[in-house]
Amino acid sequence: MKKTNKKKLFKNKTQMVIYIIIFIALLSLFIVVGQIDFKREEDTEAKQFSSLYNLVDKDNLYVFSDATDVLNILKGRSGVIFLSFPSNKWANQYAKILNEVGKEVGLDKIYYYDFKKDRDESNGTYETIVNELGMYVPTDDMNTQNIQAPTIVIVKKGVIIAYFDDVTLMRGPVTPKEYYTENQIASIKSSIKVALEEYLKGDK
Repeated sequence: MKKTNKKKLFKNKTQMVIYIIIFIALLSLFIVVGQIDFKREEDTEAKQFSSLYNLVDKDNLYVFSDATDVLNILKGRSGVIFLSFPSNKWANQYAKILNEVGKEVGLDKIYYYDFKKDRDESNGTYETIVNELGMYVPTDDMNTQNIQAPTIVIVKKGVIIAYFDDVTLMRGPVTPKEYYTENQIASIKSSIKVALEEYLKGDK
């Protein structure tokens, strides 16, 4: 009976060790490159956000999101959402405050959704977001509900634990410079901090 000559994968142990080392090196390189690309993308988003809201530093927590991202959070996920758009005169300082408090408490990211175009076009996903937010969204004189800027929504596992839209209720000829006094900023920061600490509870 003839013996079957089995082909060896490696000629010797030295060759096997070399191939294993090469494999581990390539795998490590792949992981490192992936992390660098991801970090570069985050940095680019942060800088882009800072270019839109110039009071916010370039090393910020904001990541760009769309209506679907926000809806997914509201329907069962967790996230801190900043709803606004650059042309809103109240948003710049508010974005700065949220970013500073977020960093202070150890938040990893803030989802930014510029909803203006979707609101103007009555986008279906936007309308669903309004329905999900329900009583939190103000109703205008025409009995229509619409999100106002700037608004912060803090959601944990699909449950809204905080909703901030106090600045959107401002009436009269008050300018942001007049409104955002040192005391007012401290008050806003304090309220947001309490909500974010509640959001992060159990996650650290």
